[in-house]
Amino acid sequence: MSGNLFMSFKHTGSKVLLTEGINDCHVILALCQHYNVPNTFGLYECGSDELAIKRLTGLLARPDEVETIGIVIDADNPNLAAKWQAIKDRLQKSGIITKEGPELTGTIIPAANNLPCVGIWLMPDNKLDGMLEDFCSQLAYPAGVDFAEKCVNDAKENDHTTFIETHKTKAVIHTFLAWQDEPGMPLGKAITARTLNPNNPLAEVFAEWLRKLFE
Repeated sequence: MSGNLFMSFKHTGSKVLLTEGINDCHVILALCQHYNVPNTFGLYECGSDELAIKRLTGLLARPDEVETIGIVIDADNPNLAAKWQAIKDRLQKSGIITKEGPELTGTIIPAANNLPCVGIWLMPDNKLDGMLEDFCSQLAYPAGVDFAEKCVNDAKENDHTTFIETHKTKAVIHTFLAWQDEPGMPLGKAITARTLNPNNPLAEVFAEWLRKLFE
């Protein structure tokens, strides 16, 4: 993945990974660099899960223009089962058949009948409702993130917070990052700096999914 592709996050080549937002892009870039995932695809920041699925649909309608499509979106809106069904419905309308549920190591549907190869990763781990921050929380060192959660819970109980419950994990991981040598560093940079552990098994599984999908 060249720097130019990732700086724009609007890649439109024959191999593309669709994401919700810029934080996803930076986390993916950091993990690709750590695991030496080959430079064979670009990233497209769609802006939301709905827009990512919409763009997936658009690319599937132009199969001659794309060879491989990956999509990485959160599984928490409203939940993993509904998100999987939404993607599955779009794939089936294009003639691509997939399983009833996502593969725990990331789903890859091989190319067939002149249709592209499609890969799906539902954050955090293809089995739990959650988001990018839940993925990153699993990369954090347990004692630190557990204490950060305790602090967030205490703050909430004392009416010092305004976040909605579904964003609690965001509050926890960013509280944890606020205590580090460079307080408040972005998620991708935290992986590069090893504040979040890129050697965590979940990160390794994700990187291997990318490698298999785009090689």
